[in-house]
Amino acid sequence: MAPITSSSDKHSSLSFNLPRSSVRPITSLAWLSSSALHRNLPTLSPCQVDGFLILLFGLISINTLTAISVIRYIKGCQPHQAYRINNCSVALAIVAAWLWALFWAGAPLLGWGSYRARKYGTCEIDWARARHSLDYKSYVVGIFFFNYFIPVFLMVFSYSSLIRSVRSSHKSTRGDEISERQRRMERSVTRVSFVVCTAFILAWSPYAVISLWSAWGFQAPPLASVLASLFAKSASFYNPLI
Repeated sequence: MAPITSSSDKHSSLSFNLPRSSVRPITSLAWLSSSALHRNLPTLSPCQVDGFLILLFGLISINTLTAISVIRYIKGCQPHQAYRINNCSVALAIVAAWLWALFWAGAPLLGWGSYRARKYGTCEIDWARARHSLDYKSYVVGIFFFNYFIPVFLMVFSYSSLIRSVRSSHKSTRGDEISERQRRMERSVTRVSFVVCTAFILAWSPYAVISLWSAWGFQAPPLASVLASLFAKSASFYNPLI
């Protein structure tokens, strides 16, 4: 296995910029998109527009974090495939993140799933309707499987593999003697990997559990629903800091 070097090259810089590409447009696009949708599609309610935009940017954030983890895995654990990570492939990953998010956020506007107003002043997927409709239930299962469980698996697998690769690379290059620089790099990789995975799971797991709980006919406490929603939606703002 080739030694793992620091991630200061241009491709790593692009991968670190991926979350910013999903966060920067939020404040400007939210108002512009809402106005445009109301002018061009008058049948859409303000709640639908609000729910669509919130879900869209949330899914873009999830997709971006997943893409970053896969890019880091390829560059750190599959060095013979690292040449595939270039400006074109990163651009394709960003486009794919947006298109995938648009598909799942736009489906309720076309009848597969729906948005509804919540008591705490925002709109989101109407999870409870899954109790009465097989189509709605299939949407709920699909969005959680493809946009929560698979991203969690890919992130945990990628970062745990990266940590193992860093450790084995250091041992293979200098035997059992590891320099202080290598130790710092190993600690840095471990810390970043742990923080990214933990932050994602802590942000989205409560919301996922409560939403699935509601979809299967159980009533979650109002305060728990509010806090879970706030944790999930705040992830788009602190992910770039990580």
